[in-house]
Amino acid sequence: MRVLAHLRFAIFLSLAADWMFGAAIGAALLAGFAVRLAGLAASHGPSFARRRLGMLLRPASLLDIARLSLLGLLVYWTHTWLKVMVPVLNSTLFDGVLYRLENVVHFGINPGRFILALFPYPFLWRAVDTYYATFMPSLLLGIGWAGTAFVRRERARFAAGFAILWISGSWIYLALPSLGPCYVFPADYAEMRRHAPVQAATQDLLARHYAMMCRLREGSPPGRIAPVLGIGAMPSLHVAAQAFFAFWARRRSRFVFRLAAACTALTLFGSVVTGWHYALDGYAGLALAWASARAGERLG
Repeated sequence: MRVLAHLRFAIFLSLAADWMFGAAIGAALLAGFAVRLAGLAASHGPSFARRRLGMLLRPASLLDIARLSLLGLLVYWTHTWLKVMVPVLNSTLFDGVLYRLENVVHFGINPGRFILALFPYPFLWRAVDTYYATFMPSLLLGIGWAGTAFVRRERARFAAGFAILWISGSWIYLALPSLGPCYVFPADYAEMRRHAPVQAATQDLLARHYAMMCRLREGSPPGRIAPVLGIGAMPSLHVAAQAFFAFWARRRSRFVFRLAAACTALTLFGSVVTGWHYALDGYAGLALAWASARAGERLG
């Protein structure tokens, strides 16, 4: 009975989070349409913007908003549940392999230790702590921009590519489970964590939940499973998501491309500094983003 109660709680929590995320996507899309219309009014005049608004208010366009929100909800559901169940489904960890390979790729230099030694500045670590916590708003802004193209086929291409990115990343988590250097080499990040309270608290929260999932694998009664608290390092989907927007914007908006590229670089830097990821995780995220964007272009 206790197991069923915890499972019901996990499903309820997951559904609540998914519906909130789906609603957030819908709001981001509506905001994106509003910004695009305001830009058209400024550049082409109010009458042109009104004609575009009429196109967007057609049933087919409104249905697209609903479908994109539903797709986001389903992808989010799949991603979070698969990620949180990794320690139950595959107990093998590849952190040792990633660590050795990372050192080989960087000619014997470990990127995390090197960057922390090169930039031993608490003010920088605090800035990274704050910036890294803005990932979800930046994700919604990207969806709001890319998902509101006036051409319907463009919206379909984006949705296909972005879904491929998150679902593929989830399956790679399962195939190559890894925790990340902040968990494997905690002493390396002890000083940084003192100046990055948001990331430190999040890492501790996920570690406790991961330990509970490991006990579930061993047959112990589970605690309350929270699907949003999964751990996975390879690949970095933080880097991948922002890189996807950069690749997507390259032929569509120079400003958005430059902004997304800068965010991608900052996120890659932050992921290594905080110990969430090996540098290789970020490189894999870049490759996955490129492949997903290309697939979206072809399939949409």
